[in-house]
Amino acid sequence: MDKQQSRVLNLLFQGSLVKQILAGLIAGILLAWLAPEVAKMMSLLGNLFISALKAVAPVLVWVLVMASIANHRQGQKTSIRPILVLYLLATFFAALTAVVASFVFPSVLTLVVNNSQTIAT
Repeated sequence: MDKQQSRVLNLLFQGSLVKQILAGLIAGILLAWLAPEVAKMMSLLGNLFISALKAVAPVLVWVLVMASIANHRQGQKTSIRPILVLYLLATFFAALTAVVASFVFPSVLTLVVNNSQTIAT
């Protein structure tokens, strides 16, 4: 390995996590564009990464909430009102987005009943 390659790899591995994720995204996009079959085989790594994020996120949120509660002192000013307003607004807009998306991209559910089964009414 020459010095140029070593320098690039050193930059990637010692950079921030955000830069590493962005580099991975760019590499994945280029791979999918240039060699789609190879990208399909490599998708396992992306699926593992997403699954790991889904597994870690709830635990991280729980730890942060517990740490916040544990560090609260009696008489300390809490700014819960803006947090609740932000939470309620975000929840409302997420629900609104889901409803709009369900009208823009409707789904059809077809139920098939086997003739040999009797449905009790």
